[in-house]
Amino acid sequence: MTDRQSNVAALRSMSHDLESDDLDPTHQRDLQQSLDECVARYSAVSDVCARHRAELDRIESAMSKYQSKLDVFLSWLDETERSPVMVDVVSVDISTVQQQATQQQVCH
Repeated sequence: MTDRQSNVAALRSMSHDLESDDLDPTHQRDLQQSLDECVARYSAVSDVCARHRAELDRIESAMSKYQSKLDVFLSWLDETERSPVMVDVVSVDISTVQQQATQQQVCH
């Protein structure tokens, strides 16, 4: 929007130039109304753009907080998954497997 401000300033200067020119009053009034409408539309678009920017900034702030919490969790998860203490050894001995299955059934 800021790159269009020079265009709006140019429209305003044109409206002042039109006031000083010797034009038909009806034609001058029509041109002035058109210019006023363009300026009003630009102002409305600028207002909407500012509201959207504020909303995006709010969302970006919330996402930043979420991302920082997620990064901490993922770091902990990576360390936990790589920890040999947390890994249960899978035995190929049938009696050990049956014992582990029995222990899990008791837990559940």
